[in-house]
Formats: sequence, structure tokens, C-alpha cells
Amino acid sequence: MFVGYLPDIINKFKKNEVLTKVFGYLWEAIDEESEVFARISNLKAGESFEVFFDGGAKAIEQAYLTKTPQEAFYESHQAMVDFQMLVNGKEIFFVSPHSLCEVKTPLDSTKDLIEYHKSPYTSSILLFRGNLAVFESIDVHAGGIAVNTSELVQKVVVKIPKELIKLNF
Repeated sequence: MFVGYLPDIINKFKKNEVLTKVFGYLWEAIDEESEVFARISNLKAGESFEVFFDGGAKAIEQAYLTKTPQEAFYESHQAMVDFQMLVNGKEIFFVSPHSLCEVKTPLDSTKDLIEYHKSPYTSSILLFRGNLAVFESIDVHAGGIAVNTSELVQKVVVKIPKELIKLNF
């Protein structure tokens, strides 16, 4: 898992052409003068829109109401890395190491989705406008959790094939 504020992490996106394009798209998503920002900001709860990139990456622009921690849906992915960034609103993400989680539903390769039971080994992070969380296959995550009360979140989830991502330390 990696979390960073988009304006501070531009260098992480200079590793290949797909990531460079994704950065440009994410930058537009938080630029109040852009069409991308306007499109995402006009989404109502339950609505979504997809944008496709070369190299098999895609963005899912979406809006939803945050929920209680008891309603959390814990998941991970094998083929894709999730880049999640808020455009409007705030939400909490729960994150656990996959090795400390019990699988509830095995991999559905058509959706690239594994579902997990709640783990007692969970950390939480706050996402806000421009804050980007990157979840790899080892990161079980549950988003959309309300900070205090339910609120509308408008965000983008970019799914990038894992072979294009190199999170170096």
C-alpha cells in the first residue's frame, strides 16, 4: 500500500507512458477548471463513468454515500493495482495484510475480486481530495467508510495492470 498527496508524488508516475497518462488524468480530476473534474463532480450517488487508457488501464469515476464500519466490504485484486483518489468528500479506508485475513469468497477472475471476512488486524487511513491510495494484491481494503456521518463521495478508481507498477522503496 502507498498513500500520497497527488501534487507531491508526480515523480512516481514517470516510470512508463501509461503511468504518465494516468497522472495527467488524475491531475485533471482535481483541477476545478477541467472537464474531468466537472464530470466527476456532477455524478450523483450510484452513478459511474469509465475511461479507458492504453496498456489495459481504466478509470472508474463514481459517486456514492459513505457507510458505517459494520457495512465494510473487504476485497483485494490479483491482476490489477487499485489507485483510489477522492475528488470531493472524505472517506475512511480499512486496510489489512492479506496473510492475516480469511477469504470469504475466492478469486472471481472475471471481476478480479477476492472477498474477505473482517480482520482484527486492520489499520485505517483517511482519504480526502487529491489524496491517492494505491492498493496492491497483498492489500485487503474496504473503502467508503463514513468519517462522522454519511456523505457523498465523488472519486476515481484507476485500475492498472500490476506488471506496469513498480512500487520501489
